[in-house]
Amino acid sequence: MLSMQTRRNVSLILLIALLVVTGVVWSMGSQEEGLKDGVYFGQAQGFAGEVGVDVTISGGKITNIEVRPHQETPFIADPAIETLVKNILETQTADVDVVSGATYTSQGLIAAVKQALRKAEGFQDGVYTGSAQGFGGTLTVEVTVANGSITEVAVLENSETPFIAENAFKQVPEAIVANQSWEVDVVSGATVTSKAIMAAVEAALTE
Repeated sequence: MLSMQTRRNVSLILLIALLVVTGVVWSMGSQEEGLKDGVYFGQAQGFAGEVGVDVTISGGKITNIEVRPHQETPFIADPAIETLVKNILETQTADVDVVSGATYTSQGLIAAVKQALRKAEGFQDGVYTGSAQGFGGTLTVEVTVANGSITEVAVLENSETPFIAENAFKQVPEAIVANQSWEVDVVSGATVTSKAIMAAVEAALTE
């Protein structure tokens, strides 16, 4: 028979093992339900042009926000951007107040971060439709998500010029699936159509 001391040792080992397993399971569940680690790009309209950001997620938290070169007025935008980045990192949310005197730049930066965070949240399985304005009219896409990944992008309706848009219809959806992002390179000669497909996919996955 096992001695009392041996029994206590066995019980202690089992308790430690249970705590470790519980911690791992909790951590996995938290990671799946929260933000997924990685670097995510977001972009939105500021005052003078697009404001782009690279948001780093580590351990399920926002750990860094790198603002890409922009066309905003430096002496107005730079202090506002510094304040906004600090506030977002401290509060761990993009729902922060705009900086007075730099409203458009603030709104652009906040929207860009929110876009990046939506990507970090991952995609929910399902089939989604979205629309955007193309060169010839409204363009509608159907986006299929399976196991958290974009598996197919199909253009359902459009009024684009066939011989100009056909390469975009093929290459842009393929690039979106390959990159798991609606931000991909435009197809030369079909810039408007390419951007419309991206915007429609974004609308499908975020609205």
